[in-house]
Amino acid sequence: MTEGPDFSQAPRPEPGSAACARRPLAVITDDRFGESLIERDILEAAGVDLVVAKCRSSADVAAAGKEAHALLVNLAPADAAAIEALERCRVIARYGIGLDNVDQEAAARRGIVVANVPGYCDTEVAEHALALILCLSRGIARRDSLVRGGGWGTVPFGRRLAGTRLGILGFGGTGRALARIALGLGFSEILVWSPRISCERIDAALGGAPVALGVAVRPASFDELLRDSDWISVHLPLKGETRGIIGSEALASMKKGACLVNVSRGAVLDEEALIASLASGHIAGAGLDVFVAEPLPQGTALRSFPNVVFTDHSAYASVDSIRELRRRTAENALAALRDAGLVRHGT
Repeated sequence: MTEGPDFSQAPRPEPGSAACARRPLAVITDDRFGESLIERDILEAAGVDLVVAKCRSSADVAAAGKEAHALLVNLAPADAAAIEALERCRVIARYGIGLDNVDQEAAARRGIVVANVPGYCDTEVAEHALALILCLSRGIARRDSLVRGGGWGTVPFGRRLAGTRLGILGFGGTGRALARIALGLGFSEILVWSPRISCERIDAALGGAPVALGVAVRPASFDELLRDSDWISVHLPLKGETRGIIGSEALASMKKGACLVNVSRGAVLDEEALIASLASGHIAGAGLDVFVAEPLPQGTALRSFPNVVFTDHSAYASVDSIRELRRRTAENALAALRDAGLVRHGT
């Protein structure tokens, strides 16, 4: 992304001054986007001062946010120690869906609202999952590498998607988006599993499109989906019950020659078990955007498999999704400040 101006030293009223008392302070703890113009336009127009910090640690967050009324947090750890140091904070607005780096219990004890941005990248993640499936089905990455190296025509033939069965693990926003996109690709059937899956949820998400397109989309048990799917795309949140859910037993239950795509969280998949399944030839390939350790360690055996496609935890990202993420994060912070009476409604 284009490098923007550095607002980390932007002027603001001195603590304790009359101007400071009149204007709430928002702090972006860690800037990943190179500039803060979207956030600044929203917050400063409403009378909120904005400062961009460069926090890496809990201590950094505590120091940068000590006098802030709102924190806009990206990857910096807003843990219990940091939150206890916040003297005026009324809201922690996270850039993203997950709240892994925000101690929600500590925030609740202090009466601090925690806000996230669900749904901002559903389309991007679904499109990325489909891109990985297509890359695996047609051997795109391997063929690209072959041609760049001067080779030709030695990569094994791919498979058509039409007539095969797609399994979607998880039916939140990204899983639903993938189901909608996949309806037009000729799959013989789309199987869906989540802890709360039902025909009613599928009908609410897809309406009459499956019937119109002649594709059966139905709920399946976890075991059935593993056993019968040719392509499995994982869209599960990382919770206690989903950590390692795709392990050696699950991989062994998959149809021989099936492919697995993970665009959710690295830790839902046991990477050592995947390595063993790939080495045995049981799994025909994998497309991975997320990993237990990121960046992907150089020494992992996963790197040795030509039938594994990697991307750099980027399924969520597009120019459009990042703009929406920044706008909605700033709007979440502003809404909480208004609710707290620190900003007048209508400003």
